[in-house]
Amino acid sequence: MFIDEVSVKVIAGKWGDGLVSWRREKYIPKGGPWGWDGWNGGDVYILADENLNTLSEYRHKKILTAENGEKGMPNLCHGRNGEDLILKVPAGTLIRDEQSRELIHDLKHHGDKICIAKWGRWWYGNAHFTSSTRQAPAFAELGDIPEEREIYLELKLVADIGIIGVPSAGKSTLISKLSNVKPKIGDYPFTTLTPNLGVMDHKGKSLVLEDVPGLIPGASEGKWLGIEFLKHIERTGVLLHMLDLYRLDQVFSDYEGIRYELTVFSELLAQKEEIIVFSKADLLDDEMREHILWEFSEKFPNKKYFIISAATGHGLEELKDYLAENIISAGAKNLEEKQEQEKNDDGTVVFDLHDDQWDPKRTHVEYEWDMIFTASWKRLEQIVRMTDFENKEAVMRVYDVLDRFGVIREIEKKLSQILEAEDRDNSFFFEGSEQENISPKIKIANKEVPLEKLKYKL
Repeated sequence: MFIDEVSVKVIAGKWGDGLVSWRREKYIPKGGPWGWDGWNGGDVYILADENLNTLSEYRHKKILTAENGEKGMPNLCHGRNGEDLILKVPAGTLIRDEQSRELIHDLKHHGDKICIAKWGRWWYGNAHFTSSTRQAPAFAELGDIPEEREIYLELKLVADIGIIGVPSAGKSTLISKLSNVKPKIGDYPFTTLTPNLGVMDHKGKSLVLEDVPGLIPGASEGKWLGIEFLKHIERTGVLLHMLDLYRLDQVFSDYEGIRYELTVFSELLAQKEEIIVFSKADLLDDEMREHILWEFSEKFPNKKYFIISAATGHGLEELKDYLAENIISAGAKNLEEKQEQEKNDDGTVVFDLHDDQWDPKRTHVEYEWDMIFTASWKRLEQIVRMTDFENKEAVMRVYDVLDRFGVIREIEKKLSQILEAEDRDNSFFFEGSEQENISPKIKIANKEVPLEKLKYKL
């Protein structure tokens, strides 16, 4: 089944938890902490594959998850890495954000690859927290939540030649004669409901042809399936416009109507190189055929056109010769682009060594109400998420981090200003106070951390 639009949720693999472990060996009575780090989960990649031409594989797969990493192990050993998840899609797939539909990446060519969801940082075991003041830490970090994204995949087929025209103009018949594809062919309109791709091999050259379902007036506004298929010819190099000679005087209105729809849908599409092919030449006598062609050339001069009959084979070899000699394949274009890029690339790779999101100076503390504060900073939120709040030592580490990065001082400053503004003293913070025991709290990453130690610093 041809599917060109899907929405999926991708989730990177979760890092394994750090391990709390102790060294227990003969003749080593005080081995100390011996648990090591959890290891990384898998990333989620999206890879363009020229052997695919539909997104049907993801029609029923709405949540795709990479493998989780294993937790830390004793003897200072880490667990096994999680396997990356590689999602293969056809070349020409656009990756958009599901909500905003903002373009994230365009996988134009075969082999294009992007990491769409990445694991976070590694999680430390208790051996990582040893210091001169903390010689036997009995806590480890938990695995943080992996990166996840909701994305919208939109396929725009990549072909060298897009065959367009009104319904029943002979597009499917032509692609069956020029290539190896066998589309559905019938003597009624709208026989083709999905685009067909075929490869034409002629005189040592290969070209990808795309047969687009028939276009009608109003296609650019969504009439019939216009927009659904007009988008697929945006990536074609050349437009092969088929006109049915048997429609006689309607040939002109057919041509003008399709050209109008192309212009309304996209100016760039309307400016593509165009080859006109008159089909069903065997159904008219020579005099009528020559008259129509003369009128057409008078009305639309400087157009390259061919006259064919798929039934008799008339004109097909001439058309194939022209296409093979004059159309540059997408593969050749891609090679030229890569060679040009390599020529202009001096090999320098620039790394951004400073990420503001991890800068502790960007810690932001705000007062909400009723002695409750909020703090936001990427690294601080990560530490809180990875903390086992059932472990007292792990919680004390959070207090140490808050103190080390000035969050405690900032809260004390704001709290003093609040008490002064409310004309209150701080007596209710101290032990033995008859007033209600009120303790400030700080919310970080949806966790509420009490700050009772502030009692003695006001």
